[in-house]
Amino acid sequence: VWGLLGRRTGSMAEYVAVSPRRIASAPGNLTPEEAVSLLAGATTALTALRDKAALQPGERLLVRGGSGGVGSVAVQVGRLLGARVVALAGAGNLDFVRELGAEDVRDHRRTPLSALGRFDVVLDTVGTEPARVRRLLAPGGRMVAVAPDFDRPLAWLGTVLGSVAHGKGRIRFFSGNPDGALLAEAARLAEHGDLVPVVDTVHPLDRAADAQRALEAGGVRGKHVVRVAAA
Repeated sequence: VWGLLGRRTGSMAEYVAVSPRRIASAPGNLTPEEAVSLLAGATTALTALRDKAALQPGERLLVRGGSGGVGSVAVQVGRLLGARVVALAGAGNLDFVRELGAEDVRDHRRTPLSALGRFDVVLDTVGTEPARVRRLLAPGGRMVAVAPDFDRPLAWLGTVLGSVAHGKGRIRFFSGNPDGALLAEAARLAEHGDLVPVVDTVHPLDRAADAQRALEAGGVRGKHVVRVAAA
């Protein structure tokens, strides 16, 4: 099986108690490391793009943070839903993100936001400068933010709340809490080859600190995975 703890804080441990409603059969074609690398990104991207933004075929989608754990799956989900996917990523990951299905990939350090044009849907996995990112929306556009600005949380929250009260282009934000049906849908897509896992590095449990340091250093492709061997 595979599953998530919902909104509870997780941990790295051999055993964890979880509600049966939060698990489903894991994809039979993936290793445990591959499956867990796909899980959070797939459920988040499906909820954000399909359910929250109602992304339609032919619409223009921007994925900000296209090489990360959520962004790398969101690029695939956008392609699967028939969107024209544009992604921002680091210079070393441009070809990688293009191989996932993005038709245009730009270096986020060298490309000003104003040069990107307008989008029907923006998926922001980075969180910084939400007001500037929101201005990329075309009329009727939708923006979904899946990460806050941890350096300026109050300013970020003010922008999100202000988007609800003033003007078009409301910023949607949600806390992932997938149920068994969504987990089963993600597993079906993985088994059909519509979604592929992206594993950056697998770390043993006793080297979990290495995984944390790698995340903090940036430049991640997909997910860092901690292998937990139950006794």
